[in-house]
Amino acid sequence: MRDEAGADEQKVHASRRVAAVLRADIEGGKLRAGARLPSYRALADQYGVAHNTAQAAVRLLQSEGLVTIRPASGAYVIDRTDAPLASTSQQLRDELAEVRDQLKEVRKTLAATEETVSGLLDRLMQD
Repeated sequence: MRDEAGADEQKVHASRRVAAVLRADIEGGKLRAGARLPSYRALADQYGVAHNTAQAAVRLLQSEGLVTIRPASGAYVIDRTDAPLASTSQQLRDELAEVRDQLKEVRKTLAATEETVSGLLDRLMQD
Protein backbone atom coordinates (compact mmCIF):
# COMPACT_ATOMS: atom_id res chain seq x y z
CA MET A 1 0.00 0.00 0.00
CA ARG A 2 1.38 3.41 -1.01
CA ASP A 3 1.36 6.16 1.59
CA GLU A 4 -0.21 9.54 0.88
CA ALA A 5 3.15 11.34 0.64
CA GLY A 6 4.32 8.81 -1.96
CA ALA A 7 1.17 9.35 -4.01
CA ASP A 8 1.64 13.13 -3.86
CA GLU A 9 5.28 12.75 -4.94
CA GLN A 10 4.25 10.55 -7.87
CA LYS A 11 1.65 13.14 -8.93
CA VAL A 12 4.29 15.89 -8.83
CA HIS A 13 6.63 13.82 -10.93
CA ALA A 14 3.86 13.03 -13.40
CA SER A 15 2.91 16.69 -13.80
CA ARG A 16 6.56 17.63 -14.32
CA ARG A 17 6.91 14.82 -16.86
CA VAL A 18 3.90 16.03 -18.85
CA ALA A 19 5.12 19.62 -18.61
CA ALA A 20 8.54 18.55 -19.90
CA VAL A 21 7.00 16.91 -22.97
CA LEU A 22 4.82 19.94 -23.68
CA ARG A 23 7.78 22.29 -23.08
CA ALA A 24 9.84 20.33 -25.60
CA ASP A 25 6.97 20.54 -28.11
CA ILE A 26 6.79 24.32 -27.61
CA GLU A 27 10.53 24.90 -27.76
CA GLY A 28 10.88 22.52 -30.71
CA GLY A 29 8.20 24.32 -32.69
CA LYS A 30 5.68 21.46 -32.70
CA LEU A 31 3.36 23.73 -30.70
CA ARG A 32 3.73 27.18 -32.23
CA ALA A 33 2.91 30.59 -30.78
CA GLY A 34 -0.83 31.04 -30.50
CA ALA A 35 -1.52 27.31 -30.67
CA ARG A 36 -4.12 25.98 -28.27
CA LEU A 37 -2.94 23.14 -26.07
CA PRO A 38 -5.17 20.08 -25.85
CA SER A 39 -7.79 20.20 -23.09
CA TYR A 40 -6.87 18.91 -19.64
CA ARG A 41 -9.01 15.84 -20.32
CA ALA A 42 -7.24 15.18 -23.63
CA LEU A 43 -3.83 15.64 -22.00
CA ALA A 44 -4.83 13.32 -19.17
CA ASP A 45 -5.90 10.65 -21.66
CA GLN A 46 -2.85 11.15 -23.88
CA TYR A 47 -0.33 10.85 -21.03
CA GLY A 48 -2.25 8.44 -18.81
CA VAL A 49 -2.50 10.84 -15.88
CA ALA A 50 -5.30 12.34 -13.81
CA HIS A 51 -7.11 15.49 -14.91
CA ASN A 52 -5.59 17.43 -11.99
CA THR A 53 -2.11 16.25 -12.97
CA ALA A 54 -2.59 17.51 -16.53
CA GLN A 55 -3.85 20.81 -15.14
CA ALA A 56 -0.80 21.08 -12.85
CA ALA A 57 1.48 20.52 -15.84
CA VAL A 58 -0.14 23.35 -17.79
CA ARG A 59 0.03 25.64 -14.74
CA LEU A 60 3.74 24.90 -14.50
CA LEU A 61 4.17 26.00 -18.11
CA GLN A 62 2.13 29.10 -17.31
CA SER A 63 4.43 29.93 -14.40
CA GLU A 64 7.38 29.62 -16.79
CA GLY A 65 5.79 32.10 -19.18
CA LEU A 66 5.30 29.57 -21.96
CA VAL A 67 1.51 29.49 -22.04
CA THR A 68 -1.39 31.64 -20.99
CA ILE A 69 -4.59 30.16 -19.63
CA ARG A 70 -7.81 31.77 -20.77
CA PRO A 71 -10.79 30.77 -18.62
CA ALA A 72 -13.44 28.80 -20.50
CA SER A 73 -11.21 28.87 -23.58
CA GLY A 74 -8.03 26.90 -22.94
CA ALA A 75 -4.29 27.25 -22.69
CA TYR A 76 -2.37 28.90 -25.52
CA VAL A 77 1.31 29.07 -26.37
CA ILE A 78 2.66 32.56 -25.82
CA ASP A 79 4.51 34.29 -28.63
CA ARG A 80 7.68 35.34 -26.87
CA THR A 81 9.34 36.78 -29.97
CA ASP A 82 6.93 39.52 -31.06
CA ALA A 83 5.25 40.68 -27.89
CA PRO A 84 6.20 40.96 -24.26
CA LEU A 85 4.83 38.40 -21.87
CA ALA A 86 1.31 38.98 -20.68
CA SER A 87 1.22 41.37 -17.78
CA THR A 88 1.41 39.86 -14.36
CA SER A 89 -1.90 41.44 -13.41
CA GLN A 90 -3.60 39.91 -16.47
CA GLN A 91 -2.16 36.50 -15.68
CA LEU A 92 -3.40 36.84 -12.12
CA ARG A 93 -6.88 37.86 -13.29
CA ASP A 94 -6.99 34.89 -15.66
CA GLU A 95 -5.80 32.51 -12.97
CA LEU A 96 -8.25 33.94 -10.44
CA ALA A 97 -11.15 33.47 -12.87
CA GLU A 98 -10.09 29.87 -13.48
CA VAL A 99 -9.79 29.16 -9.76
CA ARG A 100 -13.23 30.70 -9.22
CA ASP A 101 -14.67 28.36 -11.87
CA GLN A 102 -12.96 25.40 -10.23
CA LEU A 103 -14.41 26.39 -6.86
CA LYS A 104 -17.89 26.44 -8.36
CA GLU A 105 -17.38 22.89 -9.61
CA VAL A 106 -16.01 21.77 -6.24
CA ARG A 107 -19.01 23.31 -4.48
CA LYS A 108 -21.38 21.42 -6.80
CA THR A 109 -19.54 18.17 -6.12
CA LEU A 110 -19.49 18.83 -2.39
CA ALA A 111 -23.22 19.59 -2.33
CA ALA A 112 -23.97 16.36 -4.21
CA THR A 113 -21.70 14.41 -1.88
CA GLU A 114 -23.34 15.92 1.20
CA GLU A 115 -26.75 14.98 -0.18
CA THR A 116 -25.60 11.41 -0.77
CA VAL A 117 -24.12 11.15 2.74
CA SER A 118 -27.31 12.56 4.23
CA GLY A 119 -29.39 10.01 2.35
CA LEU A 120 -27.15 7.18 3.47
CA LEU A 121 -27.31 8.34 7.08
CA ASP A 122 -31.11 8.51 6.87
CA ARG A 123 -31.20 4.95 5.55
CA LEU A 124 -28.81 3.81 8.26
CA MET A 125 -30.96 5.39 10.98
CA GLN A 126 -34.05 3.61 9.62
CA ASP A 127 -32.40 0.18 9.90
